[in-house]
Parts: sequence; structure tokens; C-alpha cells
Amino acid sequence: MNRRQFLATTAIPVGITTAGCAANTGRTVELEAETERQDDGQQNETYLVYRHDSEEVRVVGFNQGSFPQSLDDRFGFGMFIEYDESTTLESFRFDLRAPPTGEPADIYLASPTGAVWPNLTYGRVDGEGSARIALSDAPDVTDETVFINTFVDPNTAPVEQIAIDLELELTAPDGPATYRAETTTTFEPETR
Repeated sequence: MNRRQFLATTAIPVGITTAGCAANTGRTVELEAETERQDDGQQNETYLVYRHDSEEVRVVGFNQGSFPQSLDDRFGFGMFIEYDESTTLESFRFDLRAPPTGEPADIYLASPTGAVWPNLTYGRVDGEGSARIALSDAPDVTDETVFINTFVDPNTAPVEQIAIDLELELTAPDGPATYRAETTTTFEPETR
């Protein structure tokens, strides 16, 4: 398969807008995720909701962009980060492993549209077989919602599950905190 041609002709664009930077010198708050799963008949979706003092700080979501006939077939997988306008996304990292064991599937990143992502990292994590998608200095290219779209292309084993390790950091310019989250979760693709 010609991967460059594949990405150029079938990749779903990543939607982003620009925002300003903000510094924060207050305390660091570690956030834990509450998992919510939904399937409204249209998309297989999972949300991680992070709260601080009962207030929602951010939501990270995963959805299946397309449904293959078999989990041996290629399918779309999307991720998004949604956060309040009173916070600024500083950085994020997603390590994706599909399936969690055995030979990893190929995970293709759709080309971001809009502002250039100069500090984007994308590629295999040495020795793990995970695909890493990370952005440092995110305030320069994000604003309240970040969309990341990929395609998962199984190799020798069906992708019955995607293991996800993520790390996020936000600041609250008008508040005293930096919010950090490190979460490990899984996503289960469906066929239709």
C-alpha cells in the first residue's frame, strides 16, 4: 500500500483553531477520570470526564469514525479534548496500541488542517509498538476543542481493543492551578 497516497486521499482532517498562551505559577492539581460510555446507534463513543472540586475541567473523548464488516478491516478512530475557555491546554500525549498485545496495527494520523502544529510528535514508541501523537506548546494552535483523527489498519490480528495511555496539562490563567492528568484506558471497536 502506498501510505502517502492513502493518507492524502482518505484521511479525515483534524479541526483546530488558534489561541493565545498563558503562564501559571500556582499549584499542580492531579485529576482522575470518570469514564462514561455511550453508543447512540451512530457512533461508538467513550468519554473521560475530569473534575476538580465538583467542576468539570475537561473532557477527553474517543469515537469510532467508521464501522468495518470485520475487526480485521481498517476503520476510523477519533479523539478529542474539550476544555473550558477559562483554561488553556498546554500539552497532550496519546500513546495508542491496537491490539494491546501481539503485532500492533498500523495507526495513521490524518493531516491537521488550520494552523500549523510545529511541535507535533507522531510515530512509534521504541520497543512498545504504540503509536504516539503528542503536542507540546499547544496554546499556540488550540482553542477549547482539539480533534485528532486516525485510521487503524490491522496487520495480523483483529483489533478488538485499543489501549490508550494519555497525558494532558492545562493551566487556569485566572486561577491558582495547573491541571495534570495521566490516564490509561481502553476502547472497544465495533462492527456493523
